Amino acid sequence: MDMTSTCVMCGEKSQDYLIECYCCGNFYCSEKCKVQHHQKKLHHKWREYKDIYEEIMKSDPQVRLVTICDNNGNIMYSDQREGITNLLTREESKKSLELAVNAWKIRSKLAPKIGKGKYVLAEYEKMKRITMPLSDNHLLYVTTEPEADHMSIIRKIEEVVKGKKNY
Repeated sequence: MDMTSTCVMCGEKSQDYLIECYCCGNFYCSEKCKVQHHQKKLHHKWREYKDIYEEIMKSDPQVRLVTICDNNGNIMYSDQREGITNLLTREESKKSLELAVNAWKIRSKLAPKIGKGKYVLAEYEKMKRITMPLSDNHLLYVTTEPEADHMSIIRKIEEVVKGKKNY
């Protein structure tokens, strides 16, 4: 039985590929191939999404995960803090994102009467989830530790997002 994997960027085969992309599930032989493939695939936006992810992660050590998606829930970039234990399976995470995106769409229909949404906070026993716009076309889906100062994190995210409305 052949247990090799093929790098989707360069086509090299190996049994030792450890770089699996969280947002697309592809395997890469190196970080360089991963970055090149995403840049090619997403018209050079992937690097910009990764930069936003890194800025948000640096803003507070209580941030667990950052996902950037379009208004249809298509993931542009998603990753979590190193060492974090997932609370949900991959399928449960996708469903949670889908529910958050759909709820945002429903709330957006009320915007002409009550104004555009700034953020939504869902607080659970084991985590907090913040959903907020990155632009008119993209959402941020951020999870934190339950004891996180969510207002401070939201303010920091708003600073990161400021000026990044071209998505």
